[in-house]
Amino acid sequence: MLINMKKSSVGMKQIAAEAGVSMMTVSRVLRNESNVAAVTDERIRAIADRLGYKRNRLVRGMQSGRSGIVSVVVPAGHELAPEILEGAYDYLNEKDMIMALDMVHGNFGERAVAQQSRVINRLLESRVDGFILLPVNEDASPLFFKEVIDRKIPLVLVDRNTTHFEADFVGTDDYAGGYEAARVLAENGCKAAVLVSTGDLVSTSRLRSEGFKVGLKKHKVKLIAHVITPNFSPNADLIDHELEQLKGKFDCVFAIADRLATSAWHSCQRLKLKIPQQVKVVGFGALNLRDPRVAISSFDQEPYQIGHNAAKLLVERIEQGPWKRKPKAKTILSTPQFVEGTSCSAL
Repeated sequence: MLINMKKSSVGMKQIAAEAGVSMMTVSRVLRNESNVAAVTDERIRAIADRLGYKRNRLVRGMQSGRSGIVSVVVPAGHELAPEILEGAYDYLNEKDMIMALDMVHGNFGERAVAQQSRVINRLLESRVDGFILLPVNEDASPLFFKEVIDRKIPLVLVDRNTTHFEADFVGTDDYAGGYEAARVLAENGCKAAVLVSTGDLVSTSRLRSEGFKVGLKKHKVKLIAHVITPNFSPNADLIDHELEQLKGKFDCVFAIADRLATSAWHSCQRLKLKIPQQVKVVGFGALNLRDPRVAISSFDQEPYQIGHNAAKLLVERIEQGPWKRKPKAKTILSTPQFVEGTSCSAL
């Protein structure tokens, strides 16, 4: 005997008939927009669960003009990306929205920007409702995002801002973090500092460096040298060479990223400089990239909260509707918190 395992699809009409309510009431309850009595709400949900009701996202999307899909595009290997993604996912999941992830290989340069543009345009074909984007660099021309802008699709940038077009941004108060690093080092008795950054490559590096330099002046600490690396990789050989030339002239190092700070820590060890007795080292990110021998004092950017806030802002923009998608760009910054390691005390 053959058994037909295929269940017939369950619709709202069947649920409404069994619950003794209108289809409109069922629709409101299942969209979490119900203002009906709690007992009715519970009865409808119980019937829907028992019958195995599944909402048809395609139909719902055709009716609402929304796909219920949000795309998050990040550079592969970016240190903050995993926690940013987790924060964004948790909020979108609460809203019953789908998060589509795409990655761009390569963090910098025109080639990486062009690849990011191709990824975005491919996702546009999937009718995503909005984008959360961690830019590969801040100098990207608005032309790369022309289709997103022309279609008035909500876009929220995270971690790195851009200079050539205005968009909603959620990230860290990098300037304040750099300034606070200078204050902490000064209060630890430091008098001669080395700054390690990636120059003006991205806004995070530029703003942390600017804040640090202003903080040094405020607290009367001399900047001995500014070591500029080509990227956020450890750049151990370059940092080794530069710090060796400066041995005996500095008593602290601030690196705008933990990977760079860890390289500076190892360089000081090779130079027989005791940490933190002779040299204090402070990084940025608090990313736990260190091995057991290294405990870099750093700044926590709360990347989970950045992702959560970005998703919340994006959903707000989506729900405003296409006719209201030209609000003034909004910026949400979190204050980085100093995390004490063995390389510098909080004081």
